[in-house]
Amino acid sequence: MMARSAYGQISALLRDYLHPLGMLVDSGPLRVLRELTFGIVFTGSVQLTNAARLFVSTRNQLEAALERMSGHLSDPNWNHLDWAAAVLAEQARQVEDDDLIPMDGSELAKPYARRMQYLCTIRDASRVGDPLVNGYWCWGAYHWGVEQGTLNPLMLRPYSTRQPRYLSENDLILRWMWTLREATGGRGIWLIDRGADRPEILSGLLRVQKRWIVRLREDRRLIGPDGTTRSTGQWADWALANQAPRGNAVTLPVRLLADQVPQYGTPPSLHLVVPVYTFIRNGKPDRWTLLTCGLIGQHVGPRQVRYDYALRWRAEDAKRFLGQIAHVERFLTRSFLALERMLWCVTLAGGFLSLLQHEEPRLTTELEQETLYRDRPFKIPSYRLARGLQSVCVRSGRTPMTVNA
Repeated sequence: MMARSAYGQISALLRDYLHPLGMLVDSGPLRVLRELTFGIVFTGSVQLTNAARLFVSTRNQLEAALERMSGHLSDPNWNHLDWAAAVLAEQARQVEDDDLIPMDGSELAKPYARRMQYLCTIRDASRVGDPLVNGYWCWGAYHWGVEQGTLNPLMLRPYSTRQPRYLSENDLILRWMWTLREATGGRGIWLIDRGADRPEILSGLLRVQKRWIVRLREDRRLIGPDGTTRSTGQWADWALANQAPRGNAVTLPVRLLADQVPQYGTPPSLHLVVPVYTFIRNGKPDRWTLLTCGLIGQHVGPRQVRYDYALRWRAEDAKRFLGQIAHVERFLTRSFLALERMLWCVTLAGGFLSLLQHEEPRLTTELEQETLYRDRPFKIPSYRLARGLQSVCVRSGRTPMTVNA
């Protein structure tokens, strides 16, 4: 592949992708967001320096570009909500009825930051011992396109316990769930780990989304088919002992307790799905106890539920992509608004990579061949493609090097 011609071709495709969002302007914040999105796609970095290197050639130009970009990204007088809604709508448009939407929380560690806006204390899971450091929390919803094998973020929403009008984590997550539901029109199957086993989140799910899978804690109280109340673990043991396995799992119709989980109107049909096998986690046996809505008895069996929930770990792949490719934790700015806007650009860049995989398979294959390493232990969607784009950018002469540190 000729690097210069490939860079030009991909740039044209990216401009076409950004055109409906009104980002092909010559000035203002939308221009900066376009430049940052180009930087993320072609340098694998959210740092403004790397994005600016794509279109400047001297140090004075670089300094001026950084000042302009920083100013627009942190501008409190520009309301970016309409643009963000358009970005979400563009990503959600690609979601099919049976696509999977894994959701998970993460953290953006800023251990050495002192003056960043609304810094709070988080637990950094990427470091030994999970130390408490400065940073932000981040809630993400990701689109796993089963047919195309694509993975990209739909929403990446940072938050801090010190931001204005902060009520609770549950309040924010429920609002974002409503926003996602409106954008997707209810398409997709939501997959959430035990972090969603909270009365407020479960109540919201019953109202917001028709189809979902949530892994329950074993102490969650449920009403079984005979009307008695037991813990999830007890019902799982009973089902394994008395129900015939199907698809390597047993199923049991259950209900949530109304005095624990508020419910409005006629509650939907819920089923507990328990695989017949266990696994070892942290040296101890563990198992899935999955609460499902709108799946069992609706052309979906327990085997498909197991397969779907197993792909919830694609959220972990997506978070790994954000850390190892986009390096989102290295974005340093005092403005919380700039952080929000940067993450919407990361969402756009991820959507563009999925678009390339889906609509330009030959070009994608050529770009992936630019990367000379083996996929171990498995292939992360878009990882090789992102590295190939960086290689093409460097070899085209557009930027002398990628600065990730």
